[in-house]
Amino acid sequence: MNSRLIFILSFIIVAFGLFAVMQNVNARAEAKAQQQVQAQVEEKKEVKYVLWRAKQDIARGEVVTKNSLERVILPEEDANALGVNADVDVALVQDSRANHAIPAGEYVFAEMFTAPHQAGYLDLLASEGKILYPLPISTFNLINNYIRPGDMIDIISVSSPLTNLADTGARITQFQGVKARTIKRGVKVLAFEQAPIDPKEKAAQNSGSISPRVSATGNTKTTVVIEIEPEFVSRLSLAQRTMHLEIYRSQFNGEIPPANMSDVIENYQGIRELRGADTQTTNVEVY
Repeated sequence: MNSRLIFILSFIIVAFGLFAVMQNVNARAEAKAQQQVQAQVEEKKEVKYVLWRAKQDIARGEVVTKNSLERVILPEEDANALGVNADVDVALVQDSRANHAIPAGEYVFAEMFTAPHQAGYLDLLASEGKILYPLPISTFNLINNYIRPGDMIDIISVSSPLTNLADTGARITQFQGVKARTIKRGVKVLAFEQAPIDPKEKAAQNSGSISPRVSATGNTKTTVVIEIEPEFVSRLSLAQRTMHLEIYRSQFNGEIPPANMSDVIENYQGIRELRGADTQTTNVEVY
């Protein structure tokens, strides 16, 4: 009797122990499964943002493209530490330039760049120590799109001690002292005036012929923005108001030589008229 009772009690105890062990195992498995599900949910909810940073050092005024930058994805916490709470769009367009020097590895934002249509863009083009100068020049010998921003040019003047040739309608009536020469070499062009081309010239371009004009207001002059040394400003200002100015693309292997009237009119000396004790030189009018 005692042995049967002991057996029954032992069986009950063992069964209860096994049940407790199974419950504990099931509880652990369920907890682990819940942790995994929670981790997956949290991972799905994790917010990340797209940023951009410089691949290499970028100098002030340097043209920047997406090839100069690398795309970086940061967790929300790290992005917030940089002041970012949304994907960053650097808004680069063709010929966008850096507003200041950017070291390699630095994160970049849209306000660090200036597009060609934005204020201050020309300041980024000017070299250190030089200033911008808007120069009205004759379009008489300019070829459309032959000289573009970034090109180097030579400035040629045609001057006369007797006539102010800055006026496009000026006529040379006295040949004495008339000459053409280069007044400045290797000048960098930053921009041309953007204005409609004459309709007749536009029609000529569409027909496939060459137009000897640039985009300009009117048919005689256009404004070109150049950079020059401060010490040359006064000379150029005076030349602009007294001479006929033209520009040509710089030739680094040679210089445009100066010319006098005797170079184009063989044995030019003028026609002398004697009137009493006075001698007067008369010239044919040239337009």
